[in-house]
Amino acid sequence: MSWRLCPSETALLVVDAQEKLVAAVQQPTDWLERLEILVKGASLLGVPIAITEQVPTKLGRTVPAIVQAAGKSCKPISKTKFSAAEQGKIFSKKRILVAGCEAHVCIRQTVYDLRLKELTPIVVADAVGSRRERDREVALAEMRADRVVVTTVEAVLFEMMESSEHKQFKDIQSLLK
Repeated sequence: MSWRLCPSETALLVVDAQEKLVAAVQQPTDWLERLEILVKGASLLGVPIAITEQVPTKLGRTVPAIVQAAGKSCKPISKTKFSAAEQGKIFSKKRILVAGCEAHVCIRQTVYDLRLKELTPIVVADAVGSRRERDREVALAEMRADRVVVTTVEAVLFEMMESSEHKQFKDIQSLLK
């Protein structure tokens, strides 16, 4: 098995990027912009996307820009557990890109539960937020120490294209500028 990411073997799980949560999540300051770029890029590359919402009646719906970036066929899935690993099971892919909020609660629990399901989570760190930087940094450090791949939006998108000759290269490059 190759450790390289390719669109045919990868899916994206967007965890709880909801209106009330997003308003509270401040670190890093550009995480939501990076998440939107990731979702748009994954969509351009044909990577399946699932979006979860933690108790949307209390925390609101997913921010419209993320839903719009995912496309009309991607409907957010409501959940009550902090972990979104059950929703990650809907994919027939072994590698799951994980992004959203919050790093130390839903992201962390999702990552460890995906591993228990023998899937390979990849945390897209610059598209993951928390209310406090300390919580985010500790969660990312813990996952790295447990040998979870922690990477960035740009690294993931360029790796899945493999080359500047990819048919979506210019579109993805324009997202990242």
